[in-house]
Amino acid sequence: MTLFYHYLVLLSAAASFAVAMAVFWKNRYQAAGPLFGTTMLLLTVWMVGFAQYYLPMDESSALLWAKITLSGSIAIHSVLFHSMTSLVGKMRRFRWWTTTFYALGLTFMAVLWRDGLIAGLEHPPFMEHYVRYNRAWYPPLVGYILSAEWIGIWIVGHSAMRSIGYKRTQLIYFVIAISIVFLTTSAIILPIEYKFYVQPFGLFILPVNLVLLAYALSKARLADFNVVIARILLHTVTLVVIIGISLLFVGAMTLINPGFMNPQQILFTIMLVVTIGVALAIGLPRFLPRAERMMQERMLGKRYGYQDALSSLVKELSLLPNIDEVLNKAATTIHSQMQLSRVLILMHDSLSGQYQLQAQSGLNRQESEGLELTEDSPVARWLSENKDELVRDEMVRRLPAHTVSELATDLDRLKVTVCVPMILDGQLVGLVGLGEKTNKDMFFVSDLRVLETLATEVALAVRYRRMEDQILRKNKLIELGTIAAGVAHEIRNPLASIRTFAQLMPDRMDDPEFKNEFSKLVMQDVDRITKVVESMLAFARPAQVKIAEYRVTDLVEEAILLVQSRLKNKRIELIKQFREEPVLNVDKQQILQVLVNLLSNAVDALPEQGKIRIATGTRAMEDASGGNGAQRFAVIEVADNGPGIPAAVRNRLFDPFFTTKKEGTGLGLSISQKIARDHGGIITVSSIEGKGTTFQVNLPLN
Repeated sequence: MTLFYHYLVLLSAAASFAVAMAVFWKNRYQAAGPLFGTTMLLLTVWMVGFAQYYLPMDESSALLWAKITLSGSIAIHSVLFHSMTSLVGKMRRFRWWTTTFYALGLTFMAVLWRDGLIAGLEHPPFMEHYVRYNRAWYPPLVGYILSAEWIGIWIVGHSAMRSIGYKRTQLIYFVIAISIVFLTTSAIILPIEYKFYVQPFGLFILPVNLVLLAYALSKARLADFNVVIARILLHTVTLVVIIGISLLFVGAMTLINPGFMNPQQILFTIMLVVTIGVALAIGLPRFLPRAERMMQERMLGKRYGYQDALSSLVKELSLLPNIDEVLNKAATTIHSQMQLSRVLILMHDSLSGQYQLQAQSGLNRQESEGLELTEDSPVARWLSENKDELVRDEMVRRLPAHTVSELATDLDRLKVTVCVPMILDGQLVGLVGLGEKTNKDMFFVSDLRVLETLATEVALAVRYRRMEDQILRKNKLIELGTIAAGVAHEIRNPLASIRTFAQLMPDRMDDPEFKNEFSKLVMQDVDRITKVVESMLAFARPAQVKIAEYRVTDLVEEAILLVQSRLKNKRIELIKQFREEPVLNVDKQQILQVLVNLLSNAVDALPEQGKIRIATGTRAMEDASGGNGAQRFAVIEVADNGPGIPAAVRNRLFDPFFTTKKEGTGLGLSISQKIARDHGGIITVSSIEGKGTTFQVNLPLN
């Protein structure tokens, strides 16, 4: 077993050396980098020396390694304290404390190498040998070690509570990592002198904590430490359960049959179990992400609801009808869910070449004036080139000083701390600017990932809406061409008639018969032109919609009243079949216009004593407005037993200016279909020649 601990400590030494290199390189321009790098190198020396306690050797060699190990331990704590004061930027304030610890360290080092600190060797149960201290010097040495560690931890912890954003998160990471390193080393080693022996199980997780320390000191973008802790707990529980069950099995078999396994087999089995346990602890959560989520919720509460809300917003964007609603919904949701001071969404305008404010939340009108960026502004250039989130807390550690100064100017003007790019086809089409969190937390890696996805989805939704608008405008132009052709056709004959009379007027001015005929026919032609123009405007202009709740049957009854006289004149029988009575959110006058038009068309198509059936109900059908999935629709059916409509005519019923009536304009059904579509519905028709025609008005239910 001692050999196993020997290699385990050497593994930790290798991890410590890697941490030293990473910390030094990532922070080489700051005082904390060289200081912490030196601390980790001294920790590497100490671990290499400590690993020798688990190997059998002669007394002189053991004492030499003991001095090397203790030298590393004494030096570590002086440099560690100095490192912690540099990390929080308080080296000057605590310079006398630092000087004191260096002086104490040098004193203990001198006593050690003059053979005043070590009194001899002893043999703890789980080591081949260990040092026996001079009892006069041991309490001051312990006091020096504990003071350097815990005063430094208190300084860092106190600074963490007073810091915000990235700095607070980094310091919290550091306090957690250093505290666990203490519990896995000093807390186990220091009591040995007083015959209090604890198996060094902490050495199993020491490499993990050293990696956590390197992460905190090297990364410019950190994950939420609560998520990391929950994940480590899950991995640790998995590892402990697997190792515990395996060791219980080995122990039970050894008790039943002492010769069941020799020491080498037991050591091999333990190492195999540990390896499998570590692999499962790391791999299991990847296959079972719900386990991590449950651990986070049980241990930390539901702190991540806003990330779920932002993720669900992605699904809602496709249902919003226009660009303004997409951008405003995104801005207000991010602002409220993440508890930010402000949210800005700037979109690129190809005409001006600027990124202009299109949506915001958390600003008043005065603050939102003049918030725009040019294409060559530092922030826009940086986002376009790097295609990554720009985080103010990260800039100092990632970018040159002159670049930081330029970017800070733009960020200060916008009063934001994070800019998330909207990238489509490799181009920057917009950006989301975020103010600081009201709770002073930093933007964690998980936050930025969700925001990156959301920004891309918003950009896609905006592009999709613009494409829809372009298609709509194109269709409008096609409709305009059709309308123009129809208007030209409809008013050509009346204008020709008026022109003819105008030409004859000078010669026949004194003819009373001509005057009467002229006045009568010109008024008829002018009325026809006026009717065509008014119908065209009703078809083309945006309607003034007044939405309210109405029962379908009430709308139908009112429409019947409006055509009652025509029904009586032709002695037409009206049959009502109100199977269901749904409630609609509609514009009453527009829906009455549709129903009256359909009823009037049915009356015109019928001979005397015909029949019209009007029925109401509901049914499920695909969303006529283009949404996903099935939806419940109210159905108003107007059917007649007239001659029916030929197939060739049915295909053109809803075309503007198409009519089979001598006095019709051909816009009645076109306007009715437009009204139905404006309400998210559709009008359908079916007809059998010789048996009748049925029109169905389908309007969506809430």
